[in-house]
Amino acid sequence: MQIIGFNLTKMQIERFENISGKFKVTSKIDVKDITEEKVSPISGKSVAKLGFEYNIDYDPKLAEIRFKGFLLLMGDSKEVKEAIADWKKKGSILTGLKIRIYNTIFHKCNLKALELEDDFGLPAHIQMPHIKSEQESKTTYTG
Repeated sequence: MQIIGFNLTKMQIERFENISGKFKVTSKIDVKDITEEKVSPISGKSVAKLGFEYNIDYDPKLAEIRFKGFLLLMGDSKEVKEAIADWKKKGSILTGLKIRIYNTIFHKCNLKALELEDDFGLPAHIQMPHIKSEQESKTTYTG
């Protein structure tokens, strides 16, 4: 199946405290449902709509970021029906498909989250690359 669409339906950020001292940032993707979408862009193909939530929490409760949205997946009718049936039966997604879905959600939401974190004066929830001087590089290299 191919990912043919990504839409956010809700974004929420809240900062409860000033960030100081040690804190931990966790993130979680939660697939809410997979349903057949009544869109047929190509003959013989079907579309599934996968609802998700992606949450980023600064712990202790300093801030939280919430995203809600959906992806559209297109595949053969049989493939789409199997994915929906598997979801209803086991509450899971096939591994190969799950990796692509999660990577898409991470990519799209993390970019938005970084922008929101900057606007709200929060540290980035993922480590950003940075340049070190030669002196710093020599003293921190553990080879």
